[in-house]
Amino acid sequence: MSGGGTEVERALDAAVDEAFEARQVPFFARLVETPSHTHAKDDVEVAARMVEAFGEGLGLSVERHADPEGRFADHRVFASPAAGADEPALLLVGHVDTVFPRSMGFLHFRRGEGEASDLVYGPGTLDMKSGLSCMLFALDAVARVVPDFLSTFPLRMLCNTDEEVGSPSSAPLVRRLAAVTTRALVFEGGREGDRIITRRKGGGTFVVDVEGVSAHAGNEHDKGVNAIVALSYVIPVIASWTDYDAGTTINVGLVEGGTAKNTVPDKARCVVDARFVTMEEARRIERKFAEWVADPFAGLDVPDRLRRATFRLRGGITRPPMEATEATQRLRLDYEACAAAVGLGVGEAPLQGGGSDANLLAAEGVAVIDGLGPYGRFFHNPREFSSLSSLRKRTKALARFLVSERLRHRS
Repeated sequence: MSGGGTEVERALDAAVDEAFEARQVPFFARLVETPSHTHAKDDVEVAARMVEAFGEGLGLSVERHADPEGRFADHRVFASPAAGADEPALLLVGHVDTVFPRSMGFLHFRRGEGEASDLVYGPGTLDMKSGLSCMLFALDAVARVVPDFLSTFPLRMLCNTDEEVGSPSSAPLVRRLAAVTTRALVFEGGREGDRIITRRKGGGTFVVDVEGVSAHAGNEHDKGVNAIVALSYVIPVIASWTDYDAGTTINVGLVEGGTAKNTVPDKARCVVDARFVTMEEARRIERKFAEWVADPFAGLDVPDRLRRATFRLRGGITRPPMEATEATQRLRLDYEACAAAVGLGVGEAPLQGGGSDANLLAAEGVAVIDGLGPYGRFFHNPREFSSLSSLRKRTKALARFLVSERLRHRS
């Protein structure tokens, strides 16, 4: 339980407790009630400025990184004075965007009543404005207990604005940060039993476009090349690349085509979601697609007329897999010592099917752990909630870990 440890650790716990109801929960509530659907750029910018103001108040410098295409709000990179421009540093990672547009009406922070008073509901209470709150208030506690911490310990914090759509704009920034990162902690929502995420599947999106020949279905059907029918021959081929033993799944999740029932369709397409556990499997799937598109009907008994259809492939790997390493496991054990000391569970979470920015860091060789936000349930669902007692413990665990990392850094 919380309360043991050294004098500094007990002081950190007390600092978190002192701020929790008075400042952390109110800040968390305001952040949740600031809409930040990824594609609502102006909304996300308002929420990101709240995080920015808090970080600057702690004494962190901030750099804004604009999306070159102007689709998303600016990403923020915070740094302690000790980090400098290229100093290797610990990296804390979170995102401020959510999956909930204003039109859903899911806009308010609500605290449970009675036996459910520990639970809070609202957009981002789990994914992952709670995680941002954890990072900021752990730093706040450390700054109050160890005043010279930021001036003596190299640390950076990333707050990006496009994670929920795969980090298309911030991924290059994450990779640049990886080059100057010693270890990284990602604050996506916590899992059952407080177990730490060390492995996530990677993912890719592939789009197959088919072009046929349009014709009147009644008068000139024989002159048409039906793009939908051509696509139907190859969908089973693509789906067959699923390999459950290897942890690879290929899902043809969207099929489109045609304009009217009495017109031979000259256009069709399918969108394929690929998931894999290792980079070896990711490369295998990329090769399979490249080989297939060169001869889409290879080995198939297809009418000659349909062979006039042309196929085009777009897309590719969007997130590499997060694979555990020895360095990852050492980091997990170091963090878990702090987590256990404040009453959190320990252990390694099972392989996660979804990705996060931890995937990008792991692919660059950074030791990274994930799922360090508070426990909750119903990701990407209006029933989303998280636990305040879990948030309090997670904040204490991070504060203790930061101080222990400074000791490790100095040794």
